[in-house]
Amino acid sequence: MDSLTAQINAILGQYTSNVNSTVDQVMRSAANEAKRELTSLSPASTGKYAKSWAVKRRNATYTVYNKQPGLTHLLENGHDVVVNGKKVGRAPAHPHIAPVEEMIERKILTELEKKLS
Repeated sequence: MDSLTAQINAILGQYTSNVNSTVDQVMRSAANEAKRELTSLSPASTGKYAKSWAVKRRNATYTVYNKQPGLTHLLENGHDVVVNGKKVGRAPAHPHIAPVEEMIERKILTELEKKLS
């Protein structure tokens, strides 16, 4: 009986390792693709914002972020234009993050279903 338990545990351990490896591979690929898409879709007056996208891995989690904090929200949603303390207009929104997020979510689900089935 102990032998059977040991064999089952070994098989489950190997399966878990394979699943973890596959998930990590799919997530790394998706994060890098998200970075490429965000770089190409970002509004670019000087190009500095678009070039500031990066991927960071910490504790098996991938994060795609922009090195210029604060700009992502302002560009994605638009903002008031204030000159000398007075609102003089509104800068238009440039949605570029939400479409990439939706595309990457679908890609991750599709890839994981395909590779883990």
